[in-house]
Amino acid sequence: MPYLSWFHNNVIQRYALEKDCTLGRDPEDSDLSLPAEASISRRHAYFSRIGDTWWVKDAASKNGTYLNGFPLSKPTGNSLVDGDEIRVGDFLIHFTAGFPGLDPDLFIERVKDLFSEVQPEPSQALILVRGLELLHRSTEVLLMESSSASLIESLLTEALKLLSAERGFVVMVAPDGTWKTVQRIGDVGDQVGLSHSVLRYVTAHRTAVLSNAPMQDPRFGGDSLLEMHRGALICAPMEIEGEVKGLLYLDRVNEGRPFTRFDLSLVQAFVKQGTVALRHAQLAQQALGQAEVQGEILRLRFLNERIVTRTGEILATMGSSLRWLQSYGERVHGEYSVLLRHEVSRLQYLVDAATQEMLLETPQENASASTLEALQSVLEPFWQSLLKIRGAELVLEPVPPGTIWMAGALATQAVAGLVEPMLLGVAESQRIHGEWQEEGGNWVMNLAFPPESHGPAPDPWTVRSLQMTGIVWRWADQVLSVVFPRGIESIPEPQALPLLGLVTEELELMGLFHTIADSGQLAIFPLEEEPPLPPLPHFRYLVIDALGVENPAQCIQAYRHHPNFATVPILVVRAPEDLFATLLAAGATDWLPEGFRWETLQHRLQVLKGHDELQRKALVAERLDSFRQMAGTLKHEINNPLAIISIQVELLERKYPDEIKFVKIAEMVERIRGLMNVLQKMREAPVESYPDGTSILKLS
Repeated sequence: MPYLSWFHNNVIQRYALEKDCTLGRDPEDSDLSLPAEASISRRHAYFSRIGDTWWVKDAASKNGTYLNGFPLSKPTGNSLVDGDEIRVGDFLIHFTAGFPGLDPDLFIERVKDLFSEVQPEPSQALILVRGLELLHRSTEVLLMESSSASLIESLLTEALKLLSAERGFVVMVAPDGTWKTVQRIGDVGDQVGLSHSVLRYVTAHRTAVLSNAPMQDPRFGGDSLLEMHRGALICAPMEIEGEVKGLLYLDRVNEGRPFTRFDLSLVQAFVKQGTVALRHAQLAQQALGQAEVQGEILRLRFLNERIVTRTGEILATMGSSLRWLQSYGERVHGEYSVLLRHEVSRLQYLVDAATQEMLLETPQENASASTLEALQSVLEPFWQSLLKIRGAELVLEPVPPGTIWMAGALATQAVAGLVEPMLLGVAESQRIHGEWQEEGGNWVMNLAFPPESHGPAPDPWTVRSLQMTGIVWRWADQVLSVVFPRGIESIPEPQALPLLGLVTEELELMGLFHTIADSGQLAIFPLEEEPPLPPLPHFRYLVIDALGVENPAQCIQAYRHHPNFATVPILVVRAPEDLFATLLAAGATDWLPEGFRWETLQHRLQVLKGHDELQRKALVAERLDSFRQMAGTLKHEINNPLAIISIQVELLERKYPDEIKFVKIAEMVERIRGLMNVLQKMREAPVESYPDGTSILKLS
């Protein structure tokens, strides 16, 4: 971190350039003010950073701004380097890349490499050779370690040997800026004597520091430093990709054993090599973990291919056996022959459809018009035969003239899958009555079942086939109604896929999400950083690319306040770890860091789907519980005054027996009492759940 420094009453003053600043005489108009200097203008000069370079620019001052004795030559300002002198008016300011005014024997930082630090003398050459020998030996020890934990331990152990220090720490920096000691050696307790001010300085300045008199060091301070009572110390940062991930901290007990500038250069070189080795160990562990995941994916993929192949083989064998049964059934005559041939044909259809599904070739049925008589002529013989076996009877009214629009054999198979399981539950000597009715432009087949019959529970294949063919069914008052569309315009639109909103500008990311959408039966809906105006369709998920928007937290807040996204799970991808807490506070449900794999993304979306389902079920349960509590409260509150009214009406009837109005009032009271009993049943009635996720109260 660069500094501006000057002398005031022979005492050095320092100003850290952490951000762009203005220098001048006016304290209210300048970040760095010098009010006692009359030669300085109210706003005299600007200091700004462009990239890694700092610049100084004159602010149209009265006496001008000079750099190293020369006036600033460019309208945009001049760049600064370590050691530059800046004169503003009669005032002299020094620009330094590091902390200014340090005693070069006691306080050292920003040293160069080993070869640059050694003086051109024979004795210095021996020191360099010895230092390189120690560095080489220590580095060899580091390279022998394979795990991150053992490498950190060796890093600290070898550093203590390298500098003959008595005590040391390895501190790792968390994403939120806090520190955690992961390794300590020597006479140490839990962070006792570890100066936080030293750690803060090294982390902020990203430079190795040496202090042979920590108590007098102007760079550090605080209570933690006062508790040290130690001798010389050295602290070096562990940088990975330009960011401080950890620190190595060494010190000595005796104040009479100072460290040298060469020691600081030596430990700086050693820590850099150790950091590279640590990074390689972490990458190796990560690669090993990814290899294990990739191996598991390949194993599951191979297992899936083997299951598909074996299932196809089994289906082919079943098809061969069914053809044999079909051939046998064609030669059978008797009471059950029609039903046998029907069931064998149905099995053959299902096996052929399953075989096509295994080959990822979904069977397409050609929809066409059909008369009601033709449809009933296909279904009725098999239903009659099935009920005849059970000793029951099917009575169908004459078929009216009319046409429906249906998808060939798939429609008849779907209707058979819906109705025939119910026919198997009809008891002996019972009757089922059927008739056709016209309803809302469609034709409806109504089948009235006996009172003890249960409603239909079609299998998943039948449910999906009915949806594909546009056939709708309902069950009410022991009547199964099957609704057939009259024309192609009456077929309901196929159910839209759930929407996945995506906010990103990256084409590669868009392609990845299209793959996820295809595998998860979702539809991609691209969105901008600013949410569109309502109304919008319903969204299952919202995914925001943190690197594809200018302000991720602001984008999340904007969508979270949108009525369409108030309760939608929001997943943030390529999110920096240091923004995790901010994104959650803004309204994000979950996040993924940069470099995530598509398997992780797919799994995370499934988790969010389950989270959304749990929230929905919890809300339904809460509403149902509130309804039951309301029912109990109403019954209690109404029954009390109702009892009083009933007694008063009874007394009035005795006093005025000929008054008809009192009899009517008594009837109304009994009616209200009956409604209260219904409320009590609502409170005590069991809840029955259905496959589509709905729940109803079962009232007797």
